[in-house]
Amino acid sequence: MLKITLPPVLNHSVAPVLLGLLCLLIYNANLRQIGAGDTLPARYLPLILWHHGTLDLDANTRLVAQGHPVISPQYRPSDVENRTPYFEPWTYWTVRTRNHHLASLYPVVTPLLVAPLYYPAVAWLDAHGWQQPNVGRVAEIMEKVSASILAAVACILMYFVLRRECGPWTLPLTLAFAFGTNTWMISSQALWQHGTAEVLIALALLLVVSKTTAWRTVLLGAVCVLIAANRPPDASIAGAIAGFMIWRRWRDAMWLVAGAVAPLAAVLYYNLEFVGHIAGAYALAVGGSIQPKHLGTFLQPGLSGLGGLLVSPTRGLLVFTPFLVFLPLGLIQRLRSPGTKELAVALSLGVAAQILAYSQMDWRAGESWGPRWLTDVLPVLMWLLAPVVLVLRPFARGVLVLTMVMSVAVQTIGAFWYTRTSDELVFAEGRSSMRGAWNPRNVPFLVELRHPPATAELLFDARGSIDRVGAVLMPGTGEMPRLESGAVLEGWALTGRRSPAQMMLLVDGVVVGSTTEFLPRADVSEAMQTRSNSGWRAYANTNGIAPGMRILQLAVRIQPKGQVRMIAEMKVMVVATEPLPKIATTPLKPATGPELEAMAAHATSMLRKRQAEPGYWLTAHTAGLRYEAPQPEMNTYLTAVLIDLLSPLEQKAGFEEIMKKARKHLSAQIEDNGLVRYHGLPDGPTIGTMGHVITPDSDDTALAWRIAGPGPEDPRRKRMLRELTRYRDARGLYRTWLAPLNKYEGLDPGNDSNPTDICIQMHVYLMLLKFDPPAAQKLGRALERAVEDGDLWVYYAKAPLIPYLRSVEVRQLGCPIPVPTERLALPAAGQEIWTEAARRFVAVMESPQDATMREAARDLLGRIGRDHFAQIRVTPPMLYHNDLSATVKRYYWSEDFGYALWLRLYEAAGLNAPPPPEQSR
Repeated sequence: MLKITLPPVLNHSVAPVLLGLLCLLIYNANLRQIGAGDTLPARYLPLILWHHGTLDLDANTRLVAQGHPVISPQYRPSDVENRTPYFEPWTYWTVRTRNHHLASLYPVVTPLLVAPLYYPAVAWLDAHGWQQPNVGRVAEIMEKVSASILAAVACILMYFVLRRECGPWTLPLTLAFAFGTNTWMISSQALWQHGTAEVLIALALLLVVSKTTAWRTVLLGAVCVLIAANRPPDASIAGAIAGFMIWRRWRDAMWLVAGAVAPLAAVLYYNLEFVGHIAGAYALAVGGSIQPKHLGTFLQPGLSGLGGLLVSPTRGLLVFTPFLVFLPLGLIQRLRSPGTKELAVALSLGVAAQILAYSQMDWRAGESWGPRWLTDVLPVLMWLLAPVVLVLRPFARGVLVLTMVMSVAVQTIGAFWYTRTSDELVFAEGRSSMRGAWNPRNVPFLVELRHPPATAELLFDARGSIDRVGAVLMPGTGEMPRLESGAVLEGWALTGRRSPAQMMLLVDGVVVGSTTEFLPRADVSEAMQTRSNSGWRAYANTNGIAPGMRILQLAVRIQPKGQVRMIAEMKVMVVATEPLPKIATTPLKPATGPELEAMAAHATSMLRKRQAEPGYWLTAHTAGLRYEAPQPEMNTYLTAVLIDLLSPLEQKAGFEEIMKKARKHLSAQIEDNGLVRYHGLPDGPTIGTMGHVITPDSDDTALAWRIAGPGPEDPRRKRMLRELTRYRDARGLYRTWLAPLNKYEGLDPGNDSNPTDICIQMHVYLMLLKFDPPAAQKLGRALERAVEDGDLWVYYAKAPLIPYLRSVEVRQLGCPIPVPTERLALPAAGQEIWTEAARRFVAVMESPQDATMREAARDLLGRIGRDHFAQIRVTPPMLYHNDLSATVKRYYWSEDFGYALWLRLYEAAGLNAPPPPEQSR
């Protein structure tokens, strides 16, 4: 049977060194980096720490995003025609902290641990420049090198652990751990948390099985904290080790606690001061990798997960590492030995707890090789297995060796062939279906062999440039290129001296253009000494991109399913998408003056009739994005918005009486503390029928005070302003709910229990302009800085009408935030005509004498008003929705807002005025 025996001197000194070098050589032999979005923060954070001295990712969002959008799907504009090609997935690996910094979703133990290894790379970047493609190329290489070093260190530590009792089998078992488990395919290939977990757990094992000393116990205490901090599910292993130490050697407990103090303090400081939650960024992960709508898929209660983790064809531990079938025999030997029994019991319980927890989740663990989630416990499993080699008979030892060789073969296939082709089969029927994971024909190490070995991507240096944006050639005269839909984009790209598998142009996570076909470029071929085509041409699609200065990124893939590399960036000025959408499918005869007058009279009459006697108008809400089965409710918001919209018509349309009633009703909703609730007073007559008691909020408070608030002598105003200030976040923006979380009433919070919303900020700004101008100026500056943050679109992500109108208003009042035209261009189904109405209204207000604008407004008014405003009855304007990350979704509509907007457009276009007298010839 296989035994590798070395002279004693080599066994004790040279063997660990040779083992480490062998590991580094083999781990890097595939010359590729196999990671995922999960590993991107760890890839770049060491560089950010060296260069910027912070864990804040805000200034380096583009690096960590790697071209992906930072806005989650639930906060994106509606895009019924899929006109916005987002580069999926979104950056689920980042999260907004409570202080609204962008941070890694994953703990930062790994990037902090490998940061010293990045120093040579930092020195190189200092000399050659911190720009693309330098930063991306260096980070990719350093991630692979750092991960392989961590995995090699874990192997060396396991060698020392096993050497104490395995004799000549120490090296074979260590080699099986190094190359026959996911230590190779997961830990050594990218900066997953698993590599650090293996190092820390192996170190903890070594400290536990070694002779106890004070300093070793202190170190063990620190290591146990770091194990749990690095990957919280590993707390079961850390707890088992710490519990064993306290049980077996309780007199040393104080040394264990002493070692835990410093790392525990550091972890709590990071979690509480930076992230803003004692549990860290995972506590905010509902908006990250696990959204509420996906919880039903991610959580898989039952016993099937145990089989999935252990024996499923695509993720089973015993399928990918078959020599672990001997583990029960090793465990029996551990339990029989008085010296290891207690530790074996503790560790077995820790491993069992972890496996049981993972079995209740989506045990496939995303796109990865084998049972990724069980990688952390491999050092423990190897320690439990080790005694088996001393009791097996020759034939059984032969089987053990054979299964070790099979395990190494499985990992070898992964390292050199894995391209995620097998993952496509596993998830072919969707994330909610597990059938692909149980299909024997989807075994990854068989599926991946059907194609040639993967490309050694680290050998290829990707280069390229953007040479034309529209009419501007690069290098230009200093003029910032204008990027608009249809603009021609040209340049070149090479990976090594070959054509890339794909070229992409990206702006804010949107694919502006892409191609897999490349054209001859004689100048590039001569300079790069290649015959491969390198030129590319694309035509820009800017749908869904906010207008203004943006960064255009050039990215390439070396192989079709490989990772993306950023090779060039440049500033461009994105131009708003035009022309306006066409709503009518067949031409209609323009409405005549008398017809429009009749429509205006009808709209006016409807607004009067639909107002309730107390002065409010009712809002309709639905469970989906279509106006189906609407239910009525009374809220203060709609009444305030309608007063704002109708005020300029108060005298002209004879609205004095209804406006007086509306203002009186709104004013009556202000409570003694100066705050206002969405459904009005807690004891209001509609509570329990068309509304319920709900926590006061800054939005309705700001609207009510600005529109119908009492005079400055009212003491409630100071109380209101003081309370509002308490709920200002670190960016200077105002949160929604004016109460602590434990006093919420009638709420269904989403990802952020107290979010900041863009339209709420505008409403508060308008109120503060009236009552506290200095505070309004501060808010305006804060809003300018934060307006690009995707998390501001909470209640209007699919309903941009009011934010669009308000942004135009606040710009006119001195707060130059960008108008969200990109969201108005992508309305929900049926809302196109209302987005056009909002645009026409703004255009006519800005150019009231423009005859073309007036004629376009006439045409639109006629289309909306035909058949007694059938358009409003079928699909009224959608004004807002609740937080779409909450468990229950609601969308809010208002026919009355449609009538009011029609009347305002009618008045703004001057169509209600008599025509000018005809001049005599």
